[in-house]
Amino acid sequence: MSKGSELAKNTAVIAVGKIATQMVSFFLLPLYTAVLSTEDYGVVDLVTTYVQLLLPIVTCQLEQSIFRFLLDNRKDEENKKKILSDIYTLAVAVTIIFSLIYMCVSPLIHSKYKYMLLLNLLANVYVSLMLQTARGLGMNIVYATGSFIAASGQVILNVVLVLIVRLGASGMLISMFVAYMCSGVYLTVATKAYHYIRFVKIEKKRVNRYLKYSLPLVPNVISWWILNSADRTIILKFINVGANGIYSAANKFSGIYTTIYNIFNLSWVESVALHLHENGSDEDFTKLQSTVIKFFSCAFLGLTAIMPFVFKILVNEKFGAAYYQIPILLAGAFFSAMTGVLGAYYVAEKMTSVIARMTIMAAILNIGVNLIFVQKFGLYAASISTLVAYLVVFILRYLDVRKRFGIKIELKVALGTILMTTIVWISYYSQNTIWCVMTFAIVCIYSLIMNFQLLKSMIEVINKKFQKRWRG
Repeated sequence: MSKGSELAKNTAVIAVGKIATQMVSFFLLPLYTAVLSTEDYGVVDLVTTYVQLLLPIVTCQLEQSIFRFLLDNRKDEENKKKILSDIYTLAVAVTIIFSLIYMCVSPLIHSKYKYMLLLNLLANVYVSLMLQTARGLGMNIVYATGSFIAASGQVILNVVLVLIVRLGASGMLISMFVAYMCSGVYLTVATKAYHYIRFVKIEKKRVNRYLKYSLPLVPNVISWWILNSADRTIILKFINVGANGIYSAANKFSGIYTTIYNIFNLSWVESVALHLHENGSDEDFTKLQSTVIKFFSCAFLGLTAIMPFVFKILVNEKFGAAYYQIPILLAGAFFSAMTGVLGAYYVAEKMTSVIARMTIMAAILNIGVNLIFVQKFGLYAASISTLVAYLVVFILRYLDVRKRFGIKIELKVALGTILMTTIVWISYYSQNTIWCVMTFAIVCIYSLIMNFQLLKSMIEVINKKFQKRWRG
C-alpha cells in the first residue's frame, strides 16, 4: 500500500466516528446557547480548559510514550507487555499522588465545581491512556469507536441533562464524566489491555527511556494550552465571564476545523513515523505534504467564506459579538494545523525537546501580546494574540524542518492562500450579501482547481471499488 493510500485509509477509519458526533454537537449549539446563559457557558468552558491544562501534568504525557514505543514493537508480544506494564504502573502512581494533593488543597478552592473538575480530569486520564494504547497496537477502528462513544455519549446526555432536566453547567460536566468513563471501559475490553498490563516494579533504565520521550511534551502541551486557553483566563480577569462565553462560542467554529485536522493528524503522525526513513521519502513526503496543505488551506477558506450565511442560524443573537472573532480564530486554527503537519517529523525522530522549545516561545508571545492589548482592544486582543503565536511557531518549525529534512512548501500554494485569505476577510467584514456570495463562489472554484489531482485520485479509487464489486 502506498503512503498516500495508507494515510487515506487510516484517516477514513478514524474519521467515521468523530465527524458524525462532532457535527451533531455542532448543530446543537443553537440549543445550548439558547438554554444556557453566557455565564454558565463560560463556566463549563473554563472547567474543560483547566482539565486540559492539568491532564499533561498528571499523565506526564506517558500516553504519548505508549503510542510511540508500541509503534516500534507491534509484532513483539513480550515487549508490548513490558511497555504497557511499565507505563501504566507509573501513570497510576502519579495519578494517585496528584489526587491526594488535590484533595488536600481543595478547601482553598472556592468553587462548587471543584470536585467535578477532579472527576473529569481522572476520566480524561483513563481515556487518554486507553486511546493511545489502541493506536499503538494498530487498532484504529477500536480507537475510532472509543472516540465515538465519548463524543456521542456527551451529546446524548447533554440533551437529557441540559435541554430536558435543565441542570445547566452541572449537567454538561456530569455528561462529560459519564461519557468518558463509558469510553474507557469499552477501550479496556476491546484492546484486551488487561492481558498485557501487570503492575510491577519498573527498571530505572526503562523508566528513563519513557520519561525522556514524554516529559519534554509536558511543557509543550502546556504551551499549546496557553496558546488555546490562556485567553479565557485573561478575558475573565480583565473583561468578564460573559465575554468568555462569547469567545467560547466563537471558538466553536475554529474547533470544527481543528477537530477535522486532528482526525487526519493521528494518521499523518503514524505514517511519517513508519515511513520517514524509506528510500526517496523526502520527495514522497514533500508531494504528500503539499497535497495536505492545499486541502486544509481550502478548508479554512471555505469555512470562513460560508460563515456570513450560517452564523445567525446557528448562534443566538446574545452571542452576536462572536461573529467578528471567527475569521481570526479560524486563521489561527489553520496555522496550528500546519504546525502539526510539520511536527510529525519530530515525533518520527523522537525529538520531543525540539517541539517543546518552539511551542514555549510561542506561548510566551501569546501571553505578552494578550496582556498588552486586552484592555484596549478587548476580545480582539485574545484572537489576534492566538493567531500571531500560531503563525510564529509555524514559521519556526517550517524553517527548521526544511533545514533538517529537506521538505519544503510550494511557493504558489503559500501565495495563493495569502491572496485568497485577504479577499475572504474583506468580504466577511463588509457583511455585504452580494460580495459574500461572489466570494464563496470564487473560493469554491479556487478549491476545485487546487485540489483537482486529489479529487481525480479519489474518483478513480471509488470507481475501481465499484467496478470490483460489480464484477464480483
